[in-house]
Amino acid sequence: MATKKAVREEIIAALNAMPDDVRHFQAGTLYERLFESEEWNHSQTVAITLSTGFELDTQPIIEAAKQARKEIVIPKTFNTDRSMIFLPLTDETVMKESNFGIMEPENGTAVPKDQIDLIVVPGLGFTKKGARLGFGGGYYDRFLADYQGRTVTLAFEAQMFKEPTWQVADTDVLVQHVITSH
Repeated sequence: MATKKAVREEIIAALNAMPDDVRHFQAGTLYERLFESEEWNHSQTVAITLSTGFELDTQPIIEAAKQARKEIVIPKTFNTDRSMIFLPLTDETVMKESNFGIMEPENGTAVPKDQIDLIVVPGLGFTKKGARLGFGGGYYDRFLADYQGRTVTLAFEAQMFKEPTWQVADTDVLVQHVITSH
């Protein structure tokens, strides 16, 4: 079994090598399937990350949520205990770059976990059954451990695996619905 680090590097290389037209086509399908999903349509408060680089662009999801008058909450991480909270994304949100190079909110009041209807979970590798290879910090697994709402993820073809080629730990939380483009 490959190390998680090796699998992460392999997926990142594949995502970086994706031709723009293929990325654009797959992304369009992923957005469409998310917006048609029961999870999306039955959610008022949606948690999502601000994407960077090779990841699926989350801006169109944020825009669609605004148009649908959904509340958008984004994560703020704490390195001391590898925890995170979600803060509302509004016109007043002040953003600051985290140690990971991700833009995070600096102000606002944390939204309680039980008031978040849907979390769009980021990651690098996925299986249809919801096994997820994250970025290695464990922030989402910690947050999702006792989360009762819905979870979805959007995966490019390069991120899908028939079976995990990485070690799945007991603390790894499965994603309820893996949306793919094929």
